[in-house]
Amino acid sequence: MKQLLLLSLVLFTGALSAQITIDQGDMPSIGDNIPRKSDTMTVHPGPGGSGPNQTWNFSGTSSFVINENTSVVSVASTPSANQFSSSNLAMTNDNASYLYFNKSAQSFTTQGFSGDLLGTGVINAVFTPALTLHQFPRTFGSTFTDTYGINVTIPGASINPLISQINYRRSSVVKDTTDSWGQLTTPTGTFDVLRVHSTEIFTDSILALPLFPPVWQLISVTTDTTHSYSWLGKGGKLAIAEMTFDSLGAPKIFKWTELPGLGVGLEESTSDFKAYPNPTSDYLWIEGINAEDITLSDPYGRSIKVVAQQVGEQIKINIEHLPAGVYTIQTRNAQNLKVLKIIKN
Repeated sequence: MKQLLLLSLVLFTGALSAQITIDQGDMPSIGDNIPRKSDTMTVHPGPGGSGPNQTWNFSGTSSFVINENTSVVSVASTPSANQFSSSNLAMTNDNASYLYFNKSAQSFTTQGFSGDLLGTGVINAVFTPALTLHQFPRTFGSTFTDTYGINVTIPGASINPLISQINYRRSSVVKDTTDSWGQLTTPTGTFDVLRVHSTEIFTDSILALPLFPPVWQLISVTTDTTHSYSWLGKGGKLAIAEMTFDSLGAPKIFKWTELPGLGVGLEESTSDFKAYPNPTSDYLWIEGINAEDITLSDPYGRSIKVVAQQVGEQIKINIEHLPAGVYTIQTRNAQNLKVLKIIKN
């Protein structure tokens, strides 16, 4: 009985360890190169549930993905450094357009972007005020609201020869909520994460200055609301994954990082046995067992009784009746305890 109680306590503690904290050290630094991929073809079911101890499985994606590599550079190395003096790092995917950020122990903010976005010359869109992306420490339940504004003027001739200038303005309110924690599976691996739900309510205004009469005229005003989700992991630099939506609210783009060595792994370094397939939906094969007993536990550390069938040196376990989640298999002998995490989908 004492051994079972100790075993349950160990597993319960292990389940809680997935609830991470994100801080300054998990943000990008100058010199980082972050490979990422985007899938715009796969019909994803949505962002999944919120709350504690969630699992999200986005391992199935289209073969038609977009590759990108984000480089983190010094502000001084960019063409528009003098426009973003309050930033201490910048990011680029093409060495032509840049996003500017300030990283500190308290927060991670963005000061705007620069680049020839419309083919009319370089546009420096300085956010006034800057937009807060993270407040540290970020934990489950963290929430904050921030605002930012954009006011840029560009030459109008490339759009209409009768227009001298065009002015674009945005006024935005962004609400940020860390609404859940758990484990996320992407095509790269499995990760302990916090999930962030961001809601942006913005108003865009476009004004034009004709050649004649040279008086600014309001062309359009639009107001809209967008939602996005991001999953943050320890040492992830950028989000481990992001999901954005189309105008009808359906998932449109799923983007994930390919940085090596970040995930919890489907097999932990403390294990000396194998379980496959992983993730799985029905049966689990286990091999390499050298222990006195095997225990399967649910995401809350509770032991589950399962029917195991011996097949040669393998053990076959039926788990099709279990709900989706992150489970733990452990083997125990007189010397030590070995643990391995299983994704049930």
